[in-house]
Parts: sequence; C-alpha cells; structure tokens
Amino acid sequence: MRITAIGDRSMAMACRAGGIARAVACADAEEAEQALTGALAEKDIGVILVLDRYLAAIPGPQNPGVYPVVIGVPGPSGPVHGEDAVARAVRRVAGRGLPGVSG
Repeated sequence: MRITAIGDRSMAMACRAGGIARAVACADAEEAEQALTGALAEKDIGVILVLDRYLAAIPGPQNPGVYPVVIGVPGPSGPVHGEDAVARAVRRVAGRGLPGVSG
C-alpha cells in the first residue's frame, strides 16, 4: 500500500524529501478536497496525510472501508484544533497517550 500526502507547497516538498513519492501541492482547501477525492478512489493507497487546515475545511470523506486512513498533519504554525491529530488518534485507539507527549 502506498502513502499519499496532500497539502501546501511546503508540506508537499517536505514529504517528497522524506520519501513519500506522491505528494500533491494544493493552493487551497478546494484543491485539497479534489485531490483527496481522487486519492480515496485509488485502491492501492493505504494512508493519506492531509494538511490539517485543509482537512478542517473539507466535509468528512465518505470512505466505507478501513483503508485508506486519512490523517490530518499540523502545519508549521501548529495544529488547527490545538491538539496533534496523530496523538489524538493513538489515544482514541489505544486508550492512552503517546509516551513523552503531553496532551
């Protein structure tokens, strides 16, 4: 399964530098929504990373299956909702926080 990243130009460049081959740079949430819709339609994608400020402006993606997992990634100014989405997801699944991460 592949990983896809959807975000602004900075996030796309950082993800490509980190080894994520498919990183889509979007100018706004509308473009990000179109990219997310396209990524959800691809059967070989397992994880979709989306810049959290774009994800907050997109209506909940309609995905009836387990995959792909859509994760909001904070930008340079920090998380949109004041909490790291990854830490929140781990706490929701595991019932506790990540070691060394407050919140």
